[in-house]
Amino acid sequence: MAKKAGHDLIIDVNNWKATATIAENPADSKFTATADVGSFAVRAGVGGVKPLSEGDKTDIKKNITQKILTSPEISFTSTAVQPNGDAGTITGDMRIMGKSSPATVKLAEQGGKVTGSVTIVQSNWGIKPFQAMMGALKVKDQVDVEIEATLPS
Repeated sequence: MAKKAGHDLIIDVNNWKATATIAENPADSKFTATADVGSFAVRAGVGGVKPLSEGDKTDIKKNITQKILTSPEISFTSTAVQPNGDAGTITGDMRIMGKSSPATVKLAEQGGKVTGSVTIVQSNWGIKPFQAMMGALKVKDQVDVEIEATLPS
């Protein structure tokens, strides 16, 4: 029953920074990114029995910032870049909750926009996925992160 009440969350990161240093040989390029955990905002919940209220969204953010991601920042620093036309794969060190672990980000550029994705397995960073209702309502260990940004002109 609780499974039906749960939602897949869409969370915006409103304060973030990314820097790309593009080398003559694209494989020598460097990328860094940081995200301010306090700037997370729940945009929507997909699925579930009823839509998320503003109060639900506030409670979710509070749980994220006070119980799950208590460190103020998430960061990524590239260690290898594998270009493939207007796309590529960037591997590097993701730092969450003071712990670093390898991560692979897939990116593509089209028409001045960059899109990408990375899958985060919370337990790789020592994070216990959130549970409520005596464990009947759980957040999956695997979290899919989608990236969308407009390149500066």
